[in-house]
Amino acid sequence: MYEQSPHFDPGDIVLDTMNSEVGVLLRRYNLFEHGYYGLDEDVTTMVWDIYWTGPDLLPIGDHLQTYTEEGLYLLHTSGVLDLYKNT
Repeated sequence: MYEQSPHFDPGDIVLDTMNSEVGVLLRRYNLFEHGYYGLDEDVTTMVWDIYWTGPDLLPIGDHLQTYTEEGLYLLHTSGVLDLYKNT
């Protein structure tokens, strides 16, 4: 997909460099795995649930947010997210 794409794993930490929020990657799954929206079974959109720990969240107080995997790659390669592997 992208050169030197990071490999995300559950438990990895991400730092939002724009507002200093810290998040934990919880789980990865196919958004359409149960045939929602009447789409073809071959449709694959991988997403990650991230639990954000800071107080400055939008929408207010919504600590659990979902991001597409491609979106995480873009945010990481553009410098918006720093990735810290949980080893």
